[in-house]
This record gives sequence, C-alpha cells and structure tokens, in this order.
Amino acid sequence: MSKPTPLMSSPAVLAGPSLRIAVVTETYPPEVNGVAMTLSRVVEGLRARQHQVQLIRPRQAGEVLASPPGLSEVLVRGCPIPGYAHLRMGWPAQARLLKLWRAQRPDVVHIATEGPLGWSALQAATQLGLPTTSDFRTNFQAYSKHYGLGLLQRSILAYLRRFHNRTGLTMVPTAALQAELHAQGFERLQVVARGVDTQLFSPARRRAALRLQWGVAQDDLVVTCVGRLAQEKNLLPGAGL
Repeated sequence: MSKPTPLMSSPAVLAGPSLRIAVVTETYPPEVNGVAMTLSRVVEGLRARQHQVQLIRPRQAGEVLASPPGLSEVLVRGCPIPGYAHLRMGWPAQARLLKLWRAQRPDVVHIATEGPLGWSALQAATQLGLPTTSDFRTNFQAYSKHYGLGLLQRSILAYLRRFHNRTGLTMVPTAALQAELHAQGFERLQVVARGVDTQLFSPARRRAALRLQWGVAQDDLVVTCVGRLAQEKNLLPGAGL
C-alpha cells in the first residue's frame, strides 16, 4: 500500500493564498441531508475566500448544470442508494479523474464520502501523488445493524479504516468521535467542529408571537430537533430513547 501524500508537504498548500481544491462527494444539494447541506456551506466558504473549487459528484435526475463563478462542476454517472431511493451514489470514475487531474492538477483533493466515487478519487489522487483529505461524517459501521447488515459491521469498519488511513488527514466533527475512531485504528484525525450560521440563527430573529403560538412563556427554554427521521438516529418511538 502506498503512503498518503502529506498535506502540508505540498508547496502549493504552503504558498497560498488561493488554491485549486477538488471536492469529491456522492451527495450535494438539491439533495437534502446533513452531508449535502454541510458540504455546500464548505464549498461556499472556500469560494468566498477566492479558492477555485472543482466539485465532482453524481448527476441528479433532470438536473440542468449552472455553476456559479469560482466553481467548476464535474458530473459523473450514479445510481440510487439501496434503502434511500431519493439519494444517489457515484459510479467509479478513476480513468476520468486521472485524465482530468493530469490536465490540471489540483493542489489538494478533499473526499467527503467513502462510496465508489470516493474510492476511485482516492486511487487516482494517490497515483498522481496529490495531497488528500477526507471527512468522516457517517457511522456506517454502527448503522449497518439497522438495515439488516449487522454481520457486515466488522467488514464495513475495516473498509472505512483502510479508506481514511490512506488519506493525509481525516476531519471529524467531535473530540468524542476522534477518540472512538483512534481506538479503532484510524490515524491522522483532526477535529473540525460543526459550525453555526450566526446570520440565520440569531437572537435578532426572536419572535414573541411565535413563542405565544407555541404556548411557551418568553423565558421558557424551547428545544427543537431539525433533521431526517431514520432508524439509526434513535428519534422514532421505540427506537432507543
């Protein structure tokens, strides 16, 4: 197994300030899920800092491509994910990515998902000696039992560990997950905490009439959960709460 290219050993990464960043993901808006929405904010933030972003993702049904300035989108073939017919995963595209990145080398390749497209991107980047980073956002190994795949839990964990340990850096959202993965043999983990959009979520948006509609006093604590209802999230009745 070849060693991952160290991220900070790349002269382009050290030189800055503007980078060519290839972002590879199996999911992206208009799909609605945590990974898609979070990654779109990351891409927006990179573009706002004048980085050139190349977004590689599956083509979605009926999609008309209209990329904004500073964003170059490369769409690949995909298919529905079993159990999630409204979501798609990308087919392997190693040959296409090799051709693409030989013509114009990115300074770094960030792989957000570990599916077939993500694996082929890792293979291509490794072959070309490109620095790579990855995200660990979904506990697929723990979720497998919720979808009748509990016997594959160890195999799934082994695949994820092999995948992420071939990248130069794996970003995780919490210190607790960092410790858990480290104990399971994952290397080069860095906490990149979840952020809050302070423009969208601000005390300035507080509305007394809305609290009255909810039937709560002005000083009562209100907790809201916004997310996708799924078995593995333990939010449904009888799911573990």
